[in-house]
Amino acid sequence: MMEDEILKVAAIFQNLGADERQAKTMSSQLINRAEQLSAERNTSKVEELQKLLEVAVLGAKGEIKPLE
Repeated sequence: MMEDEILKVAAIFQNLGADERQAKTMSSQLINRAEQLSAERNTSKVEELQKLLEVAVLGAKGEIKPLE
């Protein structure tokens, strides 16, 4: 996992109100999970990360993702 990748995702969490340390921690965890899901589902990490970020952003707004 690259530091640049972590910082880019962390910026999203900071925009949602997390402090820098929390944002980096959540970013690292989310990227790790995206890597796990992409390996399990044979999909791209970017695709899985996008899905996870969508859920996180909706959650921060107090919304839930509709079932597909």
